[in-house]
Amino acid sequence: MSGRCSPTEALALLGPDFSPMAAADEMMQAIRTNSSFRLWCDGVLIKPHIAVSAKVVPTLEADGRWTADIESTGPGLARGLPWELEIDDVMALRPQPDTRAEAMQAAATAATAAAEAARAEAATARAESEQARAVLQAATEHVEKAQARAEAAEARADAMVSDMTISSDPEPEPRRRPGPKYKDDWPMLVAAETIRLARHQPEMLENLEALVRYMHTFLKEEIGWMENNEKEIREKLRFLLNIKRK
Repeated sequence: MSGRCSPTEALALLGPDFSPMAAADEMMQAIRTNSSFRLWCDGVLIKPHIAVSAKVVPTLEADGRWTADIESTGPGLARGLPWELEIDDVMALRPQPDTRAEAMQAAATAATAAAEAARAEAATARAESEQARAVLQAATEHVEKAQARAEAAEARADAMVSDMTISSDPEPEPRRRPGPKYKDDWPMLVAAETIRLARHQPEMLENLEALVRYMHTFLKEEIGWMENNEKEIREKLRFLLNIKRK
């Protein structure tokens, strides 16, 4: 809104916020103390050193309307002249919104949103932590079971080797001369290699089919057993590892 208005029109503009008397007092204080609050007379801007003597006079007319005029507490200003005020200057006298309350409300809203985001992040972190704990527990149980199977296989293999090597004959058997191992020795070789793997590479005992292939290669290198013996090796490993048929 821009342009100029009469003192009476200025009273109406301030009416929603001030009584006529209070509005007149607000305008008079602004004219006298605020050099940017401009007072015009017949199109001529009144100089600040003259405006300081201006007085805004409100009047209640017979018909109930309020009017306002300008007079002077000293010489130079008189009622009845075409006085004007800047509309923007008058509107600036109205109480401004409490921006502090709005800022506090905005800050509170932002803080609430941040708190909700933090709670959501914490809930996600707790869920991920629980999931990781469950995975770790499952992995621990898997390792413990594998270790137990390896220890059991080692014990059975030790017992098997012990049974094979102990003789009822009190006289010691003659020591076999160095030379190639016989094919009939393959169960003992498998048991011995299973013991070694249980001690040093227990993860090898987790996959039966891979272990069968490994033992086939092992026996080929040890005794040159070239036959299709995977079935026999698998059965022996099932016995050693105590793996039941599905």
